[in-house]
Amino acid sequence: MVNWDLFGLREGQFETFLLVLVRVTAMLATAPIFSQTQVPREVRFGLGLLLAFLVAQAVPAIAPLSLGALIIAALSQLFVGLVFGFVAYLIFAGIQFAGEIIDTEVGFAMVNIINPLTSQSVTLIGEFQLALATLLYLTLDAQNALIAGIGSSFHLIPLPYAAAPTLLYGDVMRFFTQALFIVFEIAGPIVIAVFMAHVMLGLMTRVAPQINVFVVGFPLQVGIGLIMLIVTMPLLGAVFPALVEQSQRQVDSVLHVMGSVPTPLPSPTP
Repeated sequence: MVNWDLFGLREGQFETFLLVLVRVTAMLATAPIFSQTQVPREVRFGLGLLLAFLVAQAVPAIAPLSLGALIIAALSQLFVGLVFGFVAYLIFAGIQFAGEIIDTEVGFAMVNIINPLTSQSVTLIGEFQLALATLLYLTLDAQNALIAGIGSSFHLIPLPYAAAPTLLYGDVMRFFTQALFIVFEIAGPIVIAVFMAHVMLGLMTRVAPQINVFVVGFPLQVGIGLIMLIVTMPLLGAVFPALVEQSQRQVDSVLHVMGSVPTPLPSPTP
């Protein structure tokens, strides 16, 4: 084996840093807050480079790998980072979906704006709920816990490879189902209130058919929807800390599953 130095790093140390960089940048590219498009790509890459440099100091250097084994290891680290960010972002996806359902029931679904997170067209209340959740996330200092989770992931899933057992897919689907319950918790009261208003209008048209239900109904459902949105807004602040804690447990559970199953390791370069 030929020993070589690159910026003062041996071959195994350089490959360790490279794999750490792949996992960290993949996590930052999909995790909440850090994946927002308001954060320039250069800043995200610089932050990933800095975190990778710090984390690599605490990660044991791996034995030098062949080119094929290094590519497989890099792909496995990319997979770990994407799964980490996807699970962490499920809470925001559920909150935004709840806002879109509220928009549909209230009648604001036709009012679309550009979401700065994804540069896609979204509804008004959905974007408002997402912005409020982002502020609550920062208030709870959850972004620091997310960075700490990135660092601890290398203890749960050591380099260079990661397992992808069948149990992992079941966990991800279970977490996705739990995200749907977030939708019901946030949008449920408003949807029920608007539905009761529609029932009341239906009864009124049976009693007094001369009432123009379209003229009366639209302002009524908008008014009831906005009033219920204001009344239930503290509900998001009340349940959000528990949702963040649940999200952190989900990420930790996924990392434990991926690190608990041994993966056959290709032979290092002789």
